Amino acid sequence: MVRRLWPLLSLTMALLSGQRAKPVYDPETRDGLLIQHIEQETDPAQKLGYMEQFASEYPKHPAIAWVYDQLQPAYFDAKSWDQVMRIGELRLALEPENLQAGELALRAAEASHDASRILDWADRVWPLANTLAGRGGANSAEARQTAGYAEFLAYSTAIGAADPRRRLELLQNFEQHMPGSKYAATLTPEYFEIYQSLNDEQKSIEMAEKGLEKDPQNAEMLMYLAEINARKDDPHERQTVIAYTTRAVGALERMPRPASLSEDVWTRRKAALLTLANYLGGVSNSLNHNYSRADVMLRAAVAGMGENDPRLPAALYHLGMANYRLAEAGNNRSRPVDALKFLRRCAEISSPFQQQALKDVAGIKAEYSLP
Repeated sequence: MVRRLWPLLSLTMALLSGQRAKPVYDPETRDGLLIQHIEQETDPAQKLGYMEQFASEYPKHPAIAWVYDQLQPAYFDAKSWDQVMRIGELRLALEPENLQAGELALRAAEASHDASRILDWADRVWPLANTLAGRGGANSAEARQTAGYAEFLAYSTAIGAADPRRRLELLQNFEQHMPGSKYAATLTPEYFEIYQSLNDEQKSIEMAEKGLEKDPQNAEMLMYLAEINARKDDPHERQTVIAYTTRAVGALERMPRPASLSEDVWTRRKAALLTLANYLGGVSNSLNHNYSRADVMLRAAVAGMGENDPRLPAALYHLGMANYRLAEAGNNRSRPVDALKFLRRCAEISSPFQQQALKDVAGIKAEYSLP
């Protein structure tokens, strides 16, 4: 995106520079002689020297804007980023609507990799570019592209901050200063991720609920809210867990791989989320006496767990009891066998469920005359 703007920048600079009339000067005077050298010199280094001399000696000269028009791009070609921004300040002081000066300074800030300067210049260039674009005219298309460039730089700089608190600060500043940006409408998932990393549960819940209004199939947010509600031992909250996890399973099964993740990473992440969704949903269904649904979800959860998974004993216990309750309802003759199988596995693992599982194994064997 950024690279495609460079040819446009060169063309715009040439057009804008060509719009300013050449100064009238007397070559017999010192200032006139310098203007003549600037106009006629073909060696870039020599020409830069003459421009620097003129700017230093005659900062209030009527021809200073004409010199700045050439001096700022010359500094850019020389990769003197600080000087590009300094002359940009001077040009904008003379002509507050000189978009070329602001854009060139913004590009110098980007090239310097100085986040603070990038954000400062983006904040200055964006409103100016939007104002000029809104007026229409021959340069409105270029102004719109410059506004888009400033938006992109401000957003990418903010989102690239490594420290989550700093990233949050920069994104909030971005949203405040560029509320009409297309990127401002996509910040809720970023805020959700940041607040999670900061362990701010209330804000994370707020962002997840807000995010689901626009993206009801966001599996990450669905699972976060499911985990929050799963902590509450109440039938109503368990029903909420069931609703969230059911939606999450469906969303994950249809969800394509995000472009930012490799196939291997996405496969592991998707499997982990599906296991978690089936586990939380399965246990909640079991506790709310929805045994058929509990059986389906817990079988899927157990299949995704390793033998050392700390959730395995609970999953096996509830899966065994779901099959026992289904056996009581006479749904299927294989249910008692399955119940015994899962409860035996549970009884083999040291956990808070182990002793009860041992008792239930003995009871089922006696009740159904199973070996």
